[in-house]
Amino acid sequence: MIFLRRGRVVASLAAMAGLFVAISTLYTTSTNNSHQTLMLRSYQRALSNVEPLNEAATVTDGAVSSIDPKRPYGNCEIPRSKFANHPVETVYQPAFPGSGSRMTYELVAALTGMTISNDHNYAVDPNVRRHVVSVKTHYPNRNGISLEEFDDDFHGALLVIRNPIKAIPSFFNFWYERINHLENHSVRAPTEEWIAFRDANLEIQLQSWAHHMDYWLKKYSKERSKLLVLPYEYLIDNKRGPDTALKLATFLDSAKGVNVANPEDVACVWHRSVKYMDEGLDVEGHSVRVGSTATPYTQAQFNQIRATLQKQKWKYKDDPQVFKIMDQYMRHINHSW
Repeated sequence: MIFLRRGRVVASLAAMAGLFVAISTLYTTSTNNSHQTLMLRSYQRALSNVEPLNEAATVTDGAVSSIDPKRPYGNCEIPRSKFANHPVETVYQPAFPGSGSRMTYELVAALTGMTISNDHNYAVDPNVRRHVVSVKTHYPNRNGISLEEFDDDFHGALLVIRNPIKAIPSFFNFWYERINHLENHSVRAPTEEWIAFRDANLEIQLQSWAHHMDYWLKKYSKERSKLLVLPYEYLIDNKRGPDTALKLATFLDSAKGVNVANPEDVACVWHRSVKYMDEGLDVEGHSVRVGSTATPYTQAQFNQIRATLQKQKWKYKDDPQVFKIMDQYMRHINHSW
């Protein structure tokens, strides 16, 4: 048993009370955007006062019982995803290859209990349309296809972006697996193979990365509330991950016909979907790549990436979120060299 001082118990209980009030309000509010924003902020203020349950679970007679540290947000069930038996407003789920499409796919399915499709299946199978929560696509990258003729089916888009300094090597791992007939998400390319690809393709890959982001930001430039930008780095971060998952859940819940996990379960669902390896789980379908993580760049190539990010940063100077993300990516590159 772990014992806490009386003052800390009182403070913890007060914080938890504030959290559940905020959760209750968020969960029962309408899907109006302004209301959602207010409730989300209220939830986050309460959440900031409650630490993950890494050592403490419940207070009983002044004592706190310890729980499994591999599950800091407690236990929750991940539902098996299935097709909706009623029409839903589907959401685009675009990402440049190597930016966490599969991880986001798993998180969206876990939050909603609904099936995700890909752009190819959505285009050819009418039984899929309006019966899946989202459609994974790399469009306008050549690995994706346009679904503009079905735009009326879609509520909006959740755009997953990742620093190109990491996204491009991750994409090459995928490509290396494909050309060598290896299982997806099973192995990282040898460093010498990465260097050869990098030297021949970095410039065109950076152009493709920027074009992908430009396409989706332009598509929803007049309806920005229908576009949720999700940085991959936030999704996997221990501190930012739960809040980012909550924003994702709130966005999905605003689509007609889509129901998401209870707000108090979102952090747990996020941890089990994204941090499954921390829980010692070997989950079928998740990435378990092995091999060297070294993906070196030359100084000139660092400068190329930095210049691309600088251009994107100032291109979106009037979009505070995107401007901030590009600035953070540039800072990461400055620290990497």
